Amino acid sequence: MTLADALSRPWVRTLALLVSVLVLVALLWQSDERIPAPDAESLRGPSEPDGFVINGHYRAFNEQGHLTTMISSPRIEQFDADHTAIMNEPNATLIDRKSGAAWHLTAKRGTFRENADRIRLSGEVLVTRPIADGRDATLETDSLVLDNRQRTVHTDDRVTMTDGRNTTRATGMTAWIDDRIVEFKSQVEGQYEPAQPQAR
Repeated sequence: MTLADALSRPWVRTLALLVSVLVLVALLWQSDERIPAPDAESLRGPSEPDGFVINGHYRAFNEQGHLTTMISSPRIEQFDADHTAIMNEPNATLIDRKSGAAWHLTAKRGTFRENADRIRLSGEVLVTRPIADGRDATLETDSLVLDNRQRTVHTDDRVTMTDGRNTTRATGMTAWIDDRIVEFKSQVEGQYEPAQPQAR
């Protein structure tokens, strides 16, 4: 029996039509089921940001409306769940409340915790601040935490601080920005060169 002979019989056509109708009803019934929408994290993956900013800038002001902190980054990735922003090559300026002098901080990477107003800098961290006679003091380390609420910076890593002709190396440090006080924790080594008398 050929396919044409089978389709010419009424009961075969009726059976084929009934099977087609049942398949169509099953497909329509399944399409009406509500599939829960996936959350944003499952769509993008847990390590991907909720959003990002190109050439972003952050500014903080004190109670009197004076600028205290400026941070810029060529790319900032935002993670809403834990209120965190990851910054590439952050560049920060902290304004000394008493003198108005600016501290400059740069690093390869920064992690900003919005709830704590705290930034962790890592990778070739460099801090520069002005000192007397138009010179700058520098501090170099692998990581540094900037606490904007406490107005401190601290690290447990090895640090090198250069202040004019003087160099201090230590493991661990805390600095109070507005008080211009630096406290080294351990293994402190210093090299101090006396000022040369000026020729008359």
